[in-house]
Amino acid sequence: MYKVKLNIVELECGDYHTLVKGSVGGKPIRMVLDTGASRTCMDAEYARTLLPELQTSVHDGVTAGIGGDDFEVRIADIPDFRLGRFRMKCYEHMALLDFTYINLAYQRLHRKPVHVILGNDFLVAHRAVIDYNEKLLVFEK
Repeated sequence: MYKVKLNIVELECGDYHTLVKGSVGGKPIRMVLDTGASRTCMDAEYARTLLPELQTSVHDGVTAGIGGDDFEVRIADIPDFRLGRFRMKCYEHMALLDFTYINLAYQRLHRKPVHVILGNDFLVAHRAVIDYNEKLLVFEK
């Protein structure tokens, strides 16, 4: 069992985001835990910065969500993905998206950019439980 600290921040009056710290290849990433996101995704530009030789392919599935439904999604295998003590040697088929819209909003709110949206695919696969009282994400490998 793994327990990862959550940081619940109030962006504006009554608007909250749940943030999680992690790393890719030993380099820090900031994640938003999003139970409404069907799939975990990473900022494509940040992925290219962290992993300049990353191989990607175009995702042909249905895309809808951040900023509407007309955007390109690429897929990549992300090596050495970590949340606390939990490590995946390779997070297979992670979606890569343009996070410009998200991070502009964060910038307007004087917040640091986010690099990953941790979605339901991860939460379901690892039988995650969000404990808001203890501010923990608890999950199994």
